[in-house]
Amino acid sequence: MPKIVIGFFVIMALLLSCKNKNDQDTQEDSEQLEAVSTIKSEYRIVPLNTKSEELVQDWPEYQKFYDLVSQYQEISLTDALLNSKELSDMAKQLKDSLRIERLKIPSINMRLNVLHSETLRLADMSTIPTITELSILRENNNVIQAFSALNLKINNMNSMEKLNDEISAFVNEVMAEQDSIPIPEKKEVTLSKDSV
Repeated sequence: MPKIVIGFFVIMALLLSCKNKNDQDTQEDSEQLEAVSTIKSEYRIVPLNTKSEELVQDWPEYQKFYDLVSQYQEISLTDALLNSKELSDMAKQLKDSLRIERLKIPSINMRLNVLHSETLRLADMSTIPTITELSILRENNNVIQAFSALNLKINNMNSMEKLNDEISAFVNEVMAEQDSIPIPEKKEVTLSKDSV
């Protein structure tokens, strides 16, 4: 009987020491994962030019979305996945709250739809337990690129309007010059039978 009790205590001691070692290993692994799990986007958000900033200054949903998506340029995996639902909700609000008439065009709506889709994909990744860091990084890059595409389109719209204004001014100037140039009167030339 004493051998059984001693054997029982030895087995319990071994099990407890192995469990403590496993707990320490798990804690070390999670600390290493936290240290390594910061993702940095390969792309930068394309900023709006001054004229475009003035255009969207009365669009508070854009400002809120910009503040949140800017954090995704360098963010921990945990934060990226935890905030992904909020990001997708804000992208939907951004899409639904477009009140600026000049931006209510199909190309802007398309970019807002793509942005919302990319944020939904990132939010879906937070529900997948076996998702890889590389997959999250790729989708994070897609979100950054989609938002940059929206900014580029808004910038290009303003550039195109400026270019159209310059061309219109030039055409008007040329037309005004043509109006001031006297056009010679046409002389009638008659042909006689002798000249033929």
